[in-house]
Amino acid sequence: MLKFSSFDNAGNPDDRPLRQTVLIDKDELVVPGRVRLRDGVVSCERRSDGATALSLLYDAGDPGELALRTCLLSQREEPYILSVELARHRIGTFVHKAEDWHMVNLDEAHPAMQLWDEARRIFTKAMVTTDPVQADRAGRASLALAIRASERLAVAHGEILLRRRFSERPAPSTAIGVRVDPARRGEALRELARRHFRLLAVPLRWDRLCPKEGVYHWDDVDDWIGWAEDHKCRVIAGPLVDLGRHGLPGWVASRAVSYEHLRDLAYEHVKQVVNRYGDHIGMWSIGAGINTNTLISLQPKEMVDLVRTLALRIRQDNRGRRVIVEIEQPWSEYLFSQRDAVDPGKFVERLVQSGIRLDAIGLRLRMGDSSDGRTMRDLMEISRLLDRYMPLDASLIVTDLGVPDAVPEECGGRWRGAWDRDRQAMWAAKVIPLLLSKPRIESVIWTDLYDHDETRPPGAGLISDTGAAKQVFKIVAQIRKHLSKPLQPVGGS
Repeated sequence: MLKFSSFDNAGNPDDRPLRQTVLIDKDELVVPGRVRLRDGVVSCERRSDGATALSLLYDAGDPGELALRTCLLSQREEPYILSVELARHRIGTFVHKAEDWHMVNLDEAHPAMQLWDEARRIFTKAMVTTDPVQADRAGRASLALAIRASERLAVAHGEILLRRRFSERPAPSTAIGVRVDPARRGEALRELARRHFRLLAVPLRWDRLCPKEGVYHWDDVDDWIGWAEDHKCRVIAGPLVDLGRHGLPGWVASRAVSYEHLRDLAYEHVKQVVNRYGDHIGMWSIGAGINTNTLISLQPKEMVDLVRTLALRIRQDNRGRRVIVEIEQPWSEYLFSQRDAVDPGKFVERLVQSGIRLDAIGLRLRMGDSSDGRTMRDLMEISRLLDRYMPLDASLIVTDLGVPDAVPEECGGRWRGAWDRDRQAMWAAKVIPLLLSKPRIESVIWTDLYDHDETRPPGAGLISDTGAAKQVFKIVAQIRKHLSKPLQPVGGS
C-alpha cells in the first residue's frame, strides 16, 4: 500500500477531507483504486501492482489550490511525506520540460531559474531532516517555489513560440472565438459578438432542440446561424451528441438501453440537424463525452463506431464538411471510477487508427469548480497537457475555455488567490497566449459570451448577467488586437 503523511499548518495530522484524488500509473494513465484519509495518513490502494503516483487538489499556498501529483513511488509500509513528494515531482517536471523545450541554457538570472534554484535548495533541507513536521514545512515551501518556477518557464516558452508562430503573418481572425447560448438573442450582445469575434461556437443541445421525440424547436438556432452567416462569422456547431452529464434528452436517456438503440436515435437526430443547416456550418462537432461513460456505458469499439457513423452521416451530402470530436475531461479523472471508460489520448488514437477523418480534436478546458473534471490546474500542467497532443496529425481547438469570476459554491480550486473578476482576467491574459503559442492549436473559444444560469463554471462569461463587460472581456479583446498584426520576432529590436 502507498501511504503519505500530511500535516496542517500547526504540525498536527491533517484531517481535512481529501478532494479530487486519483491514482496514476507509469504510462501517465489514471487507474482505478481507492484513496482514504485517517489520522493524517493518506492510504492509496490500486487494483494492480506497480509504481503509482497520487494526484489530488492541494493547497500550495500563494500559487493556489491546484491539482498536483507526486512522482511514481513504490509501495512501502513507512509513509512518504506528501508535501515533499509533490515538491519532488514539480522540481523534476521543471527539469524535464526545460530539456524538452530546449531551454536548459536559460540565463541563471531568469526568474524561473532563480525560483527553481531556491526550490531545490529548500527541498534538500526537507530530505535531510529527520523531523517529519519540519520536512513537511520545507516541502510546502519548496513546492510553492517550484510551481512558480515552472509557470514562469511555461510562460517564457510560450512567448518564444508565439512570436515565432506569428512573426511573419498575423493570427487568423478566427484564432479566438466565443460560445453563445442560442436562447439569448439580445441585439446589444450580438453587436458585441460582431465587433469582436469572427468565430462563434453555437451549442446544439439535443434536449433543447428535441425535448420530445419527433418534436423539434429550431427558432433559436435558426436565428443565430442566420445572423452569423449574414455577418460572415464562422460557426462551430455542436456537440450534436453529448454523452456527458445531462447531455441527452430524458426520452433518449430512458430508452437508449443498448448501444444499437442509442446509435440509431443519434443517427436520426444528426440527420435532422444536418439536413437543416448543411453547409451553413464551418465545422460540425460530432460529440463530447463519448469516451467517459458518464451517462451511458459504451465499449471502446462502440465509441469508435458511433463517431464513424455520425461522421459519415454529416459528410453524406458533402465530403468536404469539417468535423471535430470534443474531449470532455482531458485529464481523465473519470477513469478512477469508470472502469470501462477510455483515456482521451487512447480514444483519439483509436479513432485515427480506425481511419476516421477528423479535421480537429476539441479540448474542453473549463476549470475552477468541482464538477466533471474541472479541477484547477496551473499553467505548466496546461502546457504539458497540450504537448501530449502535439504528435497527433490533427489540429487542436480549445472549444471551451473559462474560469469563474467569484468563488463557486462547490469550488474546484483557485489560482494565485480567491476567484474574482480581476483574477479571472489575469488568468485569461496568461492562458490564451500560452494556448495559441502551440503550433497545432487552431482556435481558442471562450466558454460563454454572457453569464446565464447554465454557464459553467458559474460566472465564466465575458459579459455579466446585467449586461456589463467584465475585465476578462477587455483582456480577450486586447489579445485579439495584439495578434491582428505580425509580432516582433524573437531577438528583434
